Amino acid sequence: MGTSEHVPLPTDEAKAKELESQHSEEPDRGQWTGKFDFLMSMVAYAVGLGNVWRFPYLCYKNGGGSFLVVYAIFFCLAAVPIFIMEVTIGQYLQKGAMEMWLMCPLFRGVGIGNVVIAFMCIAYFCVIVAWAMFYMISSIAWVFPWETCSNYWNDATCVTGKENVTELARIKALVASAGGHTQTSVEQFWEKRVLHDTGDIAEFGGIQWELFFIMAAAWLIVYFALWKGITQARKFVYFCALFPYVLIFILLVRGLTLEGAADGIYFYLKPNTTRLLDTAVWKDAGTQVFYSYGVGFGALIALGSHNKFDHNCFKDAITMCFINGCTSITAGFAVFSILGYMSHVAQKDISEIVKPGISLLDSSKTIQFSGVGLAFLAYPEVASNLPMKQVFAVLFFLMITILGLDSQVCMVEGLFTALEDAFPILRKHKKLSLGIFCLFFFILGIPMVTYSGSHWLTLVDAYGASGYALLFVVFFEVVGLAYGFGAHNIRHALKEMVGITLPIWIEYVWKFCAPATSLVLFVFCIVYYHPVKYPTGADFPVWANAFGWFLSSCSMIVIPGYAVYYMLFTNKHLTMKERLRKGLNLDGSFESPAKKNLVNNAEELKFIESTPQ
Repeated sequence: MGTSEHVPLPTDEAKAKELESQHSEEPDRGQWTGKFDFLMSMVAYAVGLGNVWRFPYLCYKNGGGSFLVVYAIFFCLAAVPIFIMEVTIGQYLQKGAMEMWLMCPLFRGVGIGNVVIAFMCIAYFCVIVAWAMFYMISSIAWVFPWETCSNYWNDATCVTGKENVTELARIKALVASAGGHTQTSVEQFWEKRVLHDTGDIAEFGGIQWELFFIMAAAWLIVYFALWKGITQARKFVYFCALFPYVLIFILLVRGLTLEGAADGIYFYLKPNTTRLLDTAVWKDAGTQVFYSYGVGFGALIALGSHNKFDHNCFKDAITMCFINGCTSITAGFAVFSILGYMSHVAQKDISEIVKPGISLLDSSKTIQFSGVGLAFLAYPEVASNLPMKQVFAVLFFLMITILGLDSQVCMVEGLFTALEDAFPILRKHKKLSLGIFCLFFFILGIPMVTYSGSHWLTLVDAYGASGYALLFVVFFEVVGLAYGFGAHNIRHALKEMVGITLPIWIEYVWKFCAPATSLVLFVFCIVYYHPVKYPTGADFPVWANAFGWFLSSCSMIVIPGYAVYYMLFTNKHLTMKERLRKGLNLDGSFESPAKKNLVNNAEELKFIESTPQ
């Protein structure tokens, strides 16, 4: 293969010899064979849950059309440049997130940070998939289990929203006399049936065995999708990339044909220009861009590393960025057209339908329209009132399941590729090592399917896999690539590979705009920091938030930590100034060995053709 003789730039002679000795026995890392394989893998990875459940909520929350304007700005200044940068570097160096930094070893902590963030995210993604599969299975019923209060998990505080005024007043008075409050049947199904929620992160209670076995099935799917390498899983990648669009299209068409759909879409897109001056809008739009496009996890670098040297990764990256943005907007149309229908049925303004804490069909029913609330509280409520409700409920949760699985597969590939590059023996025994890898993460996810599991998932997601940690790592990744590898070298590498010469101003975007955007958003997250809360509004315990900051620090501290280690404990025969120059590879060459192989293969072919037969 074109990459089989690739040796990353060494940091010292000993490392170079070690890599050369390893290389002769290193098995093929695999390459995409189809024209659209790489593009489909990026679609499968980057188009996920954030597009379907987080983007529509943030767009509504932050002024509709005004949010789209801010989102477009971050799309141009951060998402597209960093996306192109990661894909280009992966293809050029033919290495994963950790080993690629041998070309600029002072920043190798960034690769470790990528791996740690991916580690955090991988730990809980299959739990979300298990939730979605649970709802999908539960949707195959004439009457949804969350529609009534007559189930074994319901209690006296349960209301369906279909009670008459007298009955509802009686239930409220009875609950209030006991010092409690009413809960909807949807909420009780989620908390008491699906999660068996204890309400306290410290009270594990036990294991929700149904979620346990569904999560096990999800991990088996991930394992068998990757056991021969992602480049051999073409059918799985194509199906997971394309089928969700069929489901989104079906839901969109159904939503647009419902009465009141136009009101929902108008509410979704109506501009609120005063919100442009609100820093919270900019913070939400910026963090959504980074979360949605999947930069900073190392997965894009790994997927790009499976490309042939001359593959047009630039065209695929640009195409992918627009597909991602259009998917988010389309999902918003589907969601709000259905919410417009709910508004029409309930004879209430849409702001009363989707605003947290405001009634849906009566004063007892609330929808938490954000994140988990949209997928597992709002949509089940909405589906209960749709014609052919079983069909659309199954389709929706099937879509969530597939989006979760394909993102998980690509994140696992990114992390495992980084580990394979660092420890080539894993690639020699891929099926066994991948099996142990998946089993480890399955065990790591068990606390998140206990009765307090949703709170642990919230903690890991808020601190370990997004927000502060992700923005911090992305900032140093962009700085390391733009100044260590060199923005001009990235631009030159793209020209070498695909013959495309980007305008000179892209170097300034990589050097200044992209890192400044990451840094400003990181500062915003710190300034607007709020401790993680329970769904009731109560704060998590202090120790839990402290543990969350520890999770964040795991991916952040390795960056300066490795830089200090490199300067103090490597290349001791050099002066500090020489170590710094070597660490930044200021005197290094950045020619990709993949290109050398391409040239060598061409020369061999010419030799064969010229040899007399």
